[in-house]
Amino acid sequence: MPRRSLGRASLVLLGGTWTYGALSLLISIIIGRVLGPSAVGELALNLGLAGLVMAALLPGFGRAHLKRLAEGQDAGRCIGTMLLIQGVLTAVLVAAVLAARQAGAPPGSRSNGGVFLAMVAAQAAGKLAEVFLLVLIAREWVVVHGAVLIAARLVRLVATVAVLATVPSLPWIAATFVVESLLTGVVAAAVLAAKGVTPRAPTLGSLGDYWRYARPFLIMTPLALVQDSIDRVLVGRWAGLAAAGYYHVARGLWEALAGVMAPPGLLLFTRLSSLYAERSPERDRQARVLFFSGLDKLLFVATALAIVFWALARPAITVLYGDSFAPASMALRILVVAALMAALVDPYTFVLQAQDEVARFVPVNILRFVVYLGALALLVPGLVPGLPPGDAGAALARLLLIVFPAWVWVGWTRELAGIPFYSRATVYLGGFGLAIATFHLADGLVVSAVAPVFAANLIGVAAAFAVYGLWLLKLHPDTRANVAYTVGLLAPSVARRLG
Repeated sequence: MPRRSLGRASLVLLGGTWTYGALSLLISIIIGRVLGPSAVGELALNLGLAGLVMAALLPGFGRAHLKRLAEGQDAGRCIGTMLLIQGVLTAVLVAAVLAARQAGAPPGSRSNGGVFLAMVAAQAAGKLAEVFLLVLIAREWVVVHGAVLIAARLVRLVATVAVLATVPSLPWIAATFVVESLLTGVVAAAVLAAKGVTPRAPTLGSLGDYWRYARPFLIMTPLALVQDSIDRVLVGRWAGLAAAGYYHVARGLWEALAGVMAPPGLLLFTRLSSLYAERSPERDRQARVLFFSGLDKLLFVATALAIVFWALARPAITVLYGDSFAPASMALRILVVAALMAALVDPYTFVLQAQDEVARFVPVNILRFVVYLGALALLVPGLVPGLPPGDAGAALARLLLIVFPAWVWVGWTRELAGIPFYSRATVYLGGFGLAIATFHLADGLVVSAVAPVFAANLIGVAAAFAVYGLWLLKLHPDTRANVAYTVGLLAPSVARRLG
């Protein structure tokens, strides 16, 4: 059994993830400040196009890799198996891209194809690095995992500053992505080797084991990668590079918020995979207790952060990127709602994945993909009266993608694991809506009294949290326990004194 609590491991992983994300945000800010919204939009457009190519040619086996590692299979054999699979897929990718380039039709931005090629190379190298990084996650060596990622990201930060100071051009900026991905893989492999974990030759059995679990992902992973990239591309094509720049900024901040769910979600998946490796009534009961306890604490933190991100969206963007990026605040606020919904919905999918029920997702995910494309086609060009177009329209489509059809996942988890919809989630969602309404009311009243806008925002946030806190204390019986748990994780010495 894992030796540290899920909360403590999640907090450490979250700290590393947020530091990593903060460095990414800083890099984006520096590029935006020096080169402007259009350059950021062109970078985002090529990143999206590279993601589309990866979706077509690199179906993911990463979840199968993490699942087998979590079940306790030999890590060296898993690494060797995954390296062979990913190496073959990467070779296919390189051959396809070079063939397209030789034919005179390289995809990429309107200005040059070098940015696109660099983005493809960076994502391919990142896939190989992930082979080693997932071992660190499965073993819950979360401090080492964070250190590897942060060190590589710091190198990219320094390289970005050097490029902008000497030869400020997008192809050279894109090259820094490749450097980071390669360095991540090399350092992660070296760290594992120092811990005695080295690649071992795969067997037909290990390859077949990965294939059986990953087979449904051969459809789902390309769809997911397309979904992750197509919005960037369509905003740039249909709404212009400036709107693409706004959307890139909004997505970057949204991903920082969504990152709150990623570490505990990843560790929840590994713990559930371990429990469901052998089924019994007692192990199923432990899985249910773990799921509801983890989901409640996740919603407790995610809702509070969503209120902060919503309230401070505009001032945060203008302070970080400048007034020219202020229009991105509407898209960011819509994405904040999407992140909160994902915090509720995604854990149900982890239960199904942990039970090897991935094949159930395939027909529903195909339908989701069609609905998402239709939503983008209507919302990004502004074809729906009364709804915002461009970057905000793409954000609305992403919110729809997360919500539709969440009820199906809940029905399956009820059927297969005895895990129904978590009724207390309605308390968190209702509290979020009440807090946002309070913020706008208080903010409007204070601004009308000619207080500085930023001061008005802070007063509005304080009022929102006061109302939200009273709401939780009244309707959620475990609120005080969640506060104590959170304080215990963030400041153990303070928790001991209070206790």
